[in-house]
Amino acid sequence: MDFPYDLVTLGHFEAGRGWEAQLRQYITKKYARDLAGLGELDPHRLAGRLRGEILAGRPYATVQWVLRLAPFRPLELYFLFDRDPEFGADLRVFYARKSLAVPTEDAYVFAWDYLAVLARYGRGEFSLAEAAPGPDWLLFADLAPDSGGPMENVSLGAREELLRLLSPDLVQVALRRLDTGSLAEAPGGWEVVWPLLEDLAFRLRRLPDGVDLAFDNHGGRRYAPELLMSFAWLYINALLRECRQVDPSLPRLSRYF
Repeated sequence: MDFPYDLVTLGHFEAGRGWEAQLRQYITKKYARDLAGLGELDPHRLAGRLRGEILAGRPYATVQWVLRLAPFRPLELYFLFDRDPEFGADLRVFYARKSLAVPTEDAYVFAWDYLAVLARYGRGEFSLAEAAPGPDWLLFADLAPDSGGPMENVSLGAREELLRLLSPDLVQVALRRLDTGSLAEAPGGWEVVWPLLEDLAFRLRRLPDGVDLAFDNHGGRRYAPELLMSFAWLYINALLRECRQVDPSLPRLSRYF
């Protein structure tokens, strides 16, 4: 089979074997029945819903399709849907080797988030009908009034102080390096909008009195608050990593940014 891609598993990331085992538990236990339902769906329409693509090649005959997702540079995930006559359906998760530059936990959380979305399609909870983000923004605190505050604190935390230090010019360079996201002016600050899924967008806004997180009014109501905040955490992490690569004088919060 023609499959000219240099792929690695989560186990190849630093201290990634434990994360890999956890991912396999989700696939083979928690989501096994849901993921089996993916075999009944049009893979190209499914890929479009996740802003991905179905590749032409396959590494071996029992693989029905390979879904490639590239949320930002250099991260690329590959989901291989395998349907073996003897062992049944399975979903394997790989990464482009260049993705090893991304912290292990972030690589794992991206896979976990996409798995959660795929499982909902597999069990028929979500439709493959075309959709788009809504025209308006809803603050995360309004989407999850009971739990939004604590979750937002986890995603931002000390990151908020660092976000306040970022200039629009620095953010623009970082977005070009990530190859995703659009920057615009906001009152006394700036805002970035990222397309997450076909029907979900995330807005990060830095204002003089703080930082707010918002999602479009269609996708924000469709997806669970935990998934929304997980995506927010991942994209904020990516932005801060790139900004610090461009400007090493920024305060360091961890090994990664």
